[in-house]
Amino acid sequence: MKKKAIWITIIVLSVLFVFQIPFNLHHNAYYYATHTQQQKNRYLFVTLLDSNYLPASYVPGYNVENDDKRGSYTVSINKKRIHTEQDIVELNGAHIRYSKDYNDPNYYLNNLASFSFSENGVINEYYKIGNPPKNAKQEMKHALEQIQSEIKQNSEKPLINIQWLWNLWFSLPSKYR
Repeated sequence: MKKKAIWITIIVLSVLFVFQIPFNLHHNAYYYATHTQQQKNRYLFVTLLDSNYLPASYVPGYNVENDDKRGSYTVSINKKRIHTEQDIVELNGAHIRYSKDYNDPNYYLNNLASFSFSENGVINEYYKIGNPPKNAKQEMKHALEQIQSEIKQNSEKPLINIQWLWNLWFSLPSKYR
């Protein structure tokens, strides 16, 4: 009888572990994304900004806006007054923008620099409108590195760490995910 009870317990615990995997991956997504081995110009956490809630405590010093779209979130992160009294950097799941004057009501149309991202978080293309600052590329890359570092440092560590599964998932070509 004891052997049967032990086997039933093992089976129940195994089933519970398997069922909790999707919740673990979703709830700890920012932790896993920032603890993956990084490739140059790839920011996995950016891919999460179109679907996962981002606690403001993960990126202190930045303004975080979580827009709830029927259970899925669209997250934008911004910071004003980086080097001057009027510059701004803004990040969402599609691009990062840098402007030298957020007081201009059309700052996103004038003197703006932007990087777009591919679906797997790789910096895709550089765009500029008007006459953005010469250091705009460096400012945007620095902001990405800083935000990623803040999330890595401040995100909650999962109770059961399944980083290996996250890494396996993101090593698959996107058409299979």
